[in-house]
Amino acid sequence: MVRKATAQDVADLAGVSRSAVSLVLNGRAQGHIARDKQQAVLDAARRLNYTPNAVALSLRNRRSRTIGVLTWPGANGFAGPMLHATLETATKAGYLLIFMDTANDRDHQGRALVTLHDRQVDALLVIAPDLINYRPVEVMAIIPTILVNCLDPNAGVTSIVPDEQGAGSAAARVLIEAGHTCIGVVAGPSDSMQSRLRLAGIEATAAAEHIAVSVQAVANRDIDSGFDAARALLSAPGAPTALICTHERIAVGARLAAANLGLAIPADLSIVSLDDGELLASSLVPPLTTIERPDRAMAEQAVTMTLQRFDEDSEGQIPQYSFSCRAAIRESVARPRRPNRRPCRPADRR
Repeated sequence: MVRKATAQDVADLAGVSRSAVSLVLNGRAQGHIARDKQQAVLDAARRLNYTPNAVALSLRNRRSRTIGVLTWPGANGFAGPMLHATLETATKAGYLLIFMDTANDRDHQGRALVTLHDRQVDALLVIAPDLINYRPVEVMAIIPTILVNCLDPNAGVTSIVPDEQGAGSAAARVLIEAGHTCIGVVAGPSDSMQSRLRLAGIEATAAAEHIAVSVQAVANRDIDSGFDAARALLSAPGAPTALICTHERIAVGARLAAANLGLAIPADLSIVSLDDGELLASSLVPPLTTIERPDRAMAEQAVTMTLQRFDEDSEGQIPQYSFSCRAAIRESVARPRRPNRRPCRPADRR
């Protein structure tokens, strides 16, 4: 069995004392240890794959070095990329995560919070699979809490969310810059905050450029709904030369509808999907241009902020963060080769 590196091993490799290693790795070297020596310690720790003893740190800092995570499955299951990035980032910092499935139910959540409080977790993360408003409960005023992919309507708790309206705007800009003047939108359920914000971004950007937008709203974010809505848009007079789909499975349905109507992508029709969380949109032929959600970056930021709060006085500060969503350009967008023979007219929303 390979022996785990010790702080003394790091000190020997870096050419410093054992106490210097402790100061550097505990973030207290400023003003005590020269910069070059600090770097030497960090380099040595990295080379030796050294991690401090978690039990010793817990006793010294009076922390459990555990973070509770409240989450639940959404329309497409759990928020896999965010949960994985949270686990990876916390583990690298020597923290243990306790994941609790609340089933998006207040009673389940209450029992989960009792368990986490009994375990003396140092902090809480609430990670929602779909963007929602989330009302914190009383215990979250005692345990440091950060909301990920959800918002406290009263801004009483720090939240980290994607800029969904900006994502919709980015999708519209991709098509407008490609020369499309008649754009169809297959929008998700109107009771979804994510769908509403994405559609608002599309419409605002299109209106600013005097671009016509035809919208079909669907009740479900599934392939069949996307197929039916896209086929209706593409079969109507003044059919759009491009489609934006607010969700990935809807985009897959739209791609099937185009094939059913004999439309080639992107020669006859351009398509943009506003997400690719299941890697379906980017796996089609041709792969669809998507607007990428910053799930990993949001989760990493949440863990990093949580750890920083242990060492900083942030009382009175409740920052709110919005992460931009960038376009991943692929082969599904091209300049329209056929002009619209009839005016592009808004479709009836269902």
